[in-house]
Amino acid sequence: MLIFVRGFHLKGVTLMELMIVIVIIGILAGIAMPIFSRTIEATKAKEALAALQQIRTGERIYRVEENDYWPVGSSESVIATINNTLRTFLDTRSNRNWNYSVTASSGTPDTFTATATRIGGGYNGKTIVFDQAGLDQANTTWPLPIPGQ
Repeated sequence: MLIFVRGFHLKGVTLMELMIVIVIIGILAGIAMPIFSRTIEATKAKEALAALQQIRTGERIYRVEENDYWPVGSSESVIATINNTLRTFLDTRSNRNWNYSVTASSGTPDTFTATATRIGGGYNGKTIVFDQAGLDQANTTWPLPIPGQ
């Protein structure tokens, strides 16, 4: 279809051209969305790593002061209690991305395990686990590469 405007011939956009542009945009969006989702989850994994590092540091300080890891011979998953005892600042909001738990065993050698469990999203229930030595790859179920490790 030709449109005449003061002596110029302007060609309009055909339906086929419009459909091709829409298909190209759809393909690009289809490629970008999984990458975007993985990037968001990797960022949330960094949040868990920072919290687990806080717990690990708190456990080290607690062990120096009390000569044992906390909670001795048991497990704790109430974040407010973890924050108060280990002097950490874990996220306590109801819409947080992770739940945290700490388990310590008494005896020789003293050990502790801190676990971050993903809440919601495509990786709901997946975990990142730290112990006194750092990241525990054998017990971690997080499927994406862990940043900085």
